[in-house]
Amino acid sequence: MSKLIPWFRLSFRTGILATAMAALMAPSVSAQTVDLGAARDFCVLGLDDVDLSVTNPQTSVSGNVGLGPHGKQVFSDGFIGGVYTVDPTADNSKSNNVVITGGTVTADLTAAVDAARAASAASSALPPTQTFGVIKDALTITGNGSLNVIAIDSISFSGSTDKLTLDGGPSDVFILNVAGPVKLSHKLSRIQVGGGASEAHVLFNLTTDHAPLTISGGATIAGTYLAPNGGIRLSPGVVIGGIIGSAQTSLTSAARVECVPFEGGSCEPQVFCQDSSECCGHACTEGMCQ
Repeated sequence: MSKLIPWFRLSFRTGILATAMAALMAPSVSAQTVDLGAARDFCVLGLDDVDLSVTNPQTSVSGNVGLGPHGKQVFSDGFIGGVYTVDPTADNSKSNNVVITGGTVTADLTAAVDAARAASAASSALPPTQTFGVIKDALTITGNGSLNVIAIDSISFSGSTDKLTLDGGPSDVFILNVAGPVKLSHKLSRIQVGGGASEAHVLFNLTTDHAPLTISGGATIAGTYLAPNGGIRLSPGVVIGGIIGSAQTSLTSAARVECVPFEGGSCEPQVFCQDSSECCGHACTEGMCQ
């Protein structure tokens, strides 16, 4: 004689089965990574066809510098605390007084340039977790404890209290996709990290082709700044991170780059979630990453 299963037990079992099936049928949310690859080896990297300037005896780069394919060296004075790598197609003929502690080598930098451009494309493809327009005043962006993808129209700071603070913990990674220019012109203006966040976890993807990054007056900025379509100008400025630029990229008037390599923006999403911070930029809907 068969036994009847009480309705409440049947309902409970059905609920478990439905949840399991939903987890199996849910859209796949893959880990998202922004990797600079071979470009990560450089504190300052000039991309293909760049005019790379290093001038003034007080201008310094603490790590490696690269002059990309068909680039042109426009050095006069300064200091490079690592290896200076020149692509064989680049023009490094200009005489100069730049001190290079690691020596000069010739090597194909195509892979580094391709990796930087791929990283820019990967950054642009990430869905934003927060969106801002034109930033002109002090602002704190608080991290979600994981991968933060921030969409910004532009940044323009000219006052002593103008500061963008990326506040988070050691697991926060900030990918900032900026459509327009980033300009800081006051000595006390800042782009900085706060809390337990690290400069090694900050990447600015500057996609405009017109003056994507211009730092003057001695302002200080944190993170790695990737400008695949335009030049970077530090005149002067302090970067705690790195710069990757094309077109006219120049370090003048005692500019300084203190090398902190970008460690990448990887995120392992969860199937079940309580909020979007567990979904690597995807939505958390009805307790599941979509």
